[in-house]
This record gives sequence, C-alpha cells and structure tokens, in this order.
Amino acid sequence: EMTSVTGVQTCALPISSADALETQLGGKQLEPYPLLSLLDQKRLRCHKLLTTYAYDWLYMFELAVQQEWEKAPAGCAPRPPKLLSSVELRLAPDGSRVEEFEAASKPASNKVGMLAWKVTMCTPEYPGGRDIVLISNDITFANGTFGPPEDAVFQRASEYARALGIPRIYMAANSGARLGVSDAVKKSFRVQFVDASDPAKGVQYLWLSAKDKEALGSAVVTEAVAVQPGDGDEDGPERHSVHHKIVAIIGHEEGLGVESLQGASLIAAETSIANREIFTLGYSTARNIGIGSYVLRLGHRVVQQRQAPIILTGFQALNKLLGNDVYESNLQLGGPEVMSGNGVAHLLADSDQQAVCQIVHWLGFVPKAVGAPLPLLPLSDPIERPVLARPTPGTPYDPRQLLCGAAAPGGEWLPGLLDHGSFVETLSDWAKTVVVGRGRLGGMPIGVVVTENRTVEKTVLADPANLESKPVKQMQAGQVWFPDSAYKTAQAIQDLNKGEGLPLLILANWRGFSGGRKDMYEEVLKFGSFIVDQLTQFRQPVIVYIPPHCEIRGGAWVVIDSKINPAYMDMFAAEDSRGGVLEPAGIAEIKFRKPDLVKTMMRNDQQLQWMSKHEGTGVVRQEDLSHREQELLPSYQPVGELFCDLHDRPERMLAKGVLRSIVPWAECRQVFYRRFTRRVLEEDMVRQAQLAVPGLTHDDALSQLHASLPKGTSLEDDALVYNLLSQED
Repeated sequence: EMTSVTGVQTCALPISSADALETQLGGKQLEPYPLLSLLDQKRLRCHKLLTTYAYDWLYMFELAVQQEWEKAPAGCAPRPPKLLSSVELRLAPDGSRVEEFEAASKPASNKVGMLAWKVTMCTPEYPGGRDIVLISNDITFANGTFGPPEDAVFQRASEYARALGIPRIYMAANSGARLGVSDAVKKSFRVQFVDASDPAKGVQYLWLSAKDKEALGSAVVTEAVAVQPGDGDEDGPERHSVHHKIVAIIGHEEGLGVESLQGASLIAAETSIANREIFTLGYSTARNIGIGSYVLRLGHRVVQQRQAPIILTGFQALNKLLGNDVYESNLQLGGPEVMSGNGVAHLLADSDQQAVCQIVHWLGFVPKAVGAPLPLLPLSDPIERPVLARPTPGTPYDPRQLLCGAAAPGGEWLPGLLDHGSFVETLSDWAKTVVVGRGRLGGMPIGVVVTENRTVEKTVLADPANLESKPVKQMQAGQVWFPDSAYKTAQAIQDLNKGEGLPLLILANWRGFSGGRKDMYEEVLKFGSFIVDQLTQFRQPVIVYIPPHCEIRGGAWVVIDSKINPAYMDMFAAEDSRGGVLEPAGIAEIKFRKPDLVKTMMRNDQQLQWMSKHEGTGVVRQEDLSHREQELLPSYQPVGELFCDLHDRPERMLAKGVLRSIVPWAECRQVFYRRFTRRVLEEDMVRQAQLAVPGLTHDDALSQLHASLPKGTSLEDDALVYNLLSQED
C-alpha cells in the first residue's frame, strides 16, 4: 500500500498477484477506463453547479408533458404517440432573424452560449400540439456569460416568439455580462516606468513597438512619444526612438466590455416588450447574475430553484467593497427567502424536473397563442353542484377553502367554487393578505384574486451589512390592503391580462386600505392606484363577487367597482354580504348620534312617551326623563348600527345599479360559469368583427352582436345567449 501525491491510498499488487488476477480474468488484461466524452464532461460540470445541461431540457419537458397526461381528466382526446418534437433555432447568416433547422446540431457542438428551440408539445389541452419558444443559457460555454453572440440569439428568438404570438420560456443559468481583455495586446505591450531603475516610483504608460503596433492594427489606439537616449529605454540591443503609447485598447475580440452591456440592454428591452405582448416565463437554475436577473424579472413570471440565487453582484465583490466578510453566500443575497418573499419568484422548486413540471402545468392555463381560444379541459366536476364550503360569520378562515373546498368537522368533504384540485397559488410568500393564482371553472382556466381575512405575519429580513439591523416580524390585519398586497394585486391582474389572457374572478372582502403614516410613506396610495391602472387595461371578462358575510368598504370599493371598466367588469354579491362607505358603527357615530337615539326612544318606548306627555303637569320631572333615556341608551345603541347596516345590504346595492345581481353562494359556481362562457364567446366574436371591419368600436360590435339575436331574447339569460351565439359562431 502506498500514498500518491494526491494523498489517495493505493494498493500495488505483487507480480504473482497480478498474474493470478489475469488468470482469473481469462487471460484478459485490464483496460483503462474510457475518458468522458465532451458531452459527459459538460453534463458533469452542470451537475456540480446543481443544474441541467442545456441540451437536456427537451427530455425534461417531454417527461413533464407525460406527467400532465397521467393527471388528465377522463374525456380528453386520445394521447398521441409522440408527445414532444423540436426544431433548433439558429441565427441567419446576416443575424437579422432566427431560422428553423430540422436537423438538430449535435449536443456540445454549439459555438455560442445561448440555445433556442421551437418546441411542439402535445398536451391534454392541445393534443394536436402547441408551440413554445425555449431559450436557454449554456453555462458550460464561457461560464454562461452574455456576449454579443448570445444576446443576438436571445433577441432574435424572442422576436420570433412575438411574431408567432406563442409563449417564450427562458431557462436561465448564467454569470452576467461578458467581460475580458485583449489577449493579443496583453502579449505585446511594454511598460514605461517613471524611473526604470526604481519601478516602485510608478508606471508612466504602456507602449508598443512599431512592429507590434503594425501587427495589432486597429486593435489599439496609440500616440507617438519621442524617446531620448537615457530615458530608461532598456531593451537590450534594440533601441526605440519612438514609443507608441497605448491610449486605448479596442481589441479584435468581441465581448470585452461595453458591447456586452449594449447587448444586455437589447435583450432587456426585448423581454420588456415581449412581456407586454406574449406569455413570458423564466426559470432560475444554478445562478443568475446581473443582466440574467434583470431578464428574469422583466419577464415577470419566475420559477426559482431553491439553490439558485438571483443576484446583481456576487457576495465576494460586495465583501470586498465593504472591506469585511459580511455575506457568506450568494443565496444570502438572492435565495428563495429573499426572492420569494419580495415577489420576484412566483413559484419555488426543489429540482429542475419539478420546475419544468410547474412550467408545463402553468402553460396548461394559457392559450396556445395570443388571441387563441382558452385551453379547455373536459368537465370533471359538475357545474350544477352547490358550493358548500361556506364562510362562518365572525370566525377567521382560510380563504383558499372558498376556492378548493374543505373538510367538515364530521369528515364530509365540502366542495369549493373551483374545479376540485385545479387551483394553483402563486406569490404565496409575498404580501400574504392577498391570495392570487389560477384555477379552472368547468374546465375553463381563470385567474383568481381572494382576500385573506386572517391576521398574517410579515418578516423583514436583517441586512448583515448593517450591524444595527435585526429581523423584524410585523403583523398585518386581514381584509386590509397594505402597500405590498396592493402591489401584488395589481401585478397579478397585469400578468393575467397580458400574455395569459384569462378571465378574472375577484372574491372581495376588503375593509379598505391601510392609511397609517408608515404605510402612506411606503406608498400604499401609489400601489392602490396601480390596481385601477391595471383594471382599466383589462381586456377579458372580470367578475367581482362579495361572498357571504364579507364586505367592501370605502376606497377598496372604489378601485374594483365595475365602472372602472364597464365593458368587461360585472359585480355580484351574496345574500349576506355588505358594502358601503364606512362600517355601520362608524356611520352611526356620525349620522345616528344621541339625539337621533332619543327620538327613536320617544317613538318606541311607551313609558318614555307617558313621561314626556306628563312632564308639564309636574308629575314627571326633567331628571326622570333624563334618567329613563340613560337607562334605555345601551339597549338602543345597536339600533343605530342596525339602521345604518340596513343601508349596506345587497338589496340596496342592486337597486342603485352597482350590482348585476344577487347570487346565493351555493349557486355562484353555475352562475359564474355561464357568465364567463357567454362573455368569453362574446369577446371572441367582437374581436373577429373588429378585424373584419377596421374602425369598429367595441361597444358598436357588441351592440350589433346582440341585435343579431332573435327578437325577444333576454340578454340577462347568460345560458340562452351563449347557446344562441354558439349557433351563430
């Protein structure tokens, strides 16, 4: 036994033992292990970085589609034999576009660190196939940095996705913008010291000989400096009367500096535009630095692997800047605790395969292209069934139960509003006083925003760079919009509108906005106005519903009233809901004070009436009247609140035209399904009419559509209107 230079214990067999081993192997000699192929080397490197090699994403997507079929409801079309196919997208020779190449390049043969494919997936929603553009960093190529060639592939592939109106998925694993130095100049330059005999006095300039200057050509900008004998020009037998002082280094190589930054700005702008036009989603794996992080955020929808930080600057560079080892890892700066808590990461994944499954499932809610019909699934949960998961008045509850259902105390399952098992929550760790996500109603995908009615805990992380900073836990009351939850609501509405094109259901239970000094300083007014901004731009049907024993008050009503966007928004309320400017107790303090209570007592209390009648006769004193009023006051105080509460009932909302109708909670599933299916069909037909007749307004197109219905058709009957329009369509 011996120890190698690497410290590994090895065993040397004596000759006799080696002969015996050869005999046992049938005379065959031991062969050395084969070297890893280039592909396996790259896969091994990715494995060490906790990520997947770029060329292997296609296999993962195929497995994810297979899992979707395994979970698909009965009644879907037959599963096709081939679930996924792809064509590689490469830059055209002039770089102006990407072109499809049926013959995929051999893995690990790429000359650029950015890869793109047009992928066709046969999913349960689209068994005939749906297309996406898949873009991925190759982190094994130049450490996954963004240089001009990578930026060009990314930009043109994204433009290709926009031209087709199909989703763009970005698998991000990178090291930010590429930087470097000119190797050719690096090998040639010379140094002119202030004092050649004492280099410690400093450098005067860098220079090139005439021969090197001519060889480098346009790679450098120089100026001639005359050198006098004895100026320290020590170069052996070769003497230079002129130094070509280096003023600037251009370099022949690409990606040395600002050109990488300019390319980064191109893909940042392209991603921002793409997010407004098509569905964009990014997945953070391995690491994402600088422009890689910005591109993820600009695409809005982000899935983050738990070990993959999203950062702007590495922790080592920050420690050097701070002059102390403050941060311990990149995860401390941009890990899931940070990015999920601040709303950058929508979903978290434990592995690349889980993330790809989440992405494919998310795509199941999204139309195959901009303007295409919604991706419907066969009905797996009866529309006519009642909604039995009901709020309990005065008792905090999980609002997700209204959507997903809950188990009764006796163990019986009480179904919720959405199809069973269809709801997927996003942004769950950020702004917890609002719940947002996507689900299905009768197989139709919809976006959902729900109010959290319980008090939740918000954690503000400590910053290690600030010695006085400590983690802070803040309690946030339910039924209130805070700055973060108002922003979350607005962002969710924006994402559902742009790129996804989903109908929106808002289960509203807000008492108002948090208006304290701290929250006003933290811009609750600004973020609350963002909700209005996004609703006015919404171009899909919106239903706002006040569930039983829920309420909308004051400014909260203002930002979600149907008049914000009357062409697309409808408002409904349950039979036990409330709505008004203030809560009854607050209104009573202003509009039903003690004099009003006394008048009410005089109308209703016989003893007080008798005492008032005989006050002038001397039988009853004023003090006796006052005593009786004080005696009755506690009993009549709730009368004022009840009187004010009667003004907030859904019957008055309906009479004033702020509601479309009062919908009992048990029936809301079928009512909303019929409303959504009718409005979605109407909007599809309106868009077709506007394409056929340029200049036709939305209101005119909708009016013409209604005028085409048989005379006497009730426009309030959603099921009837849908059936009639379906026949026309």
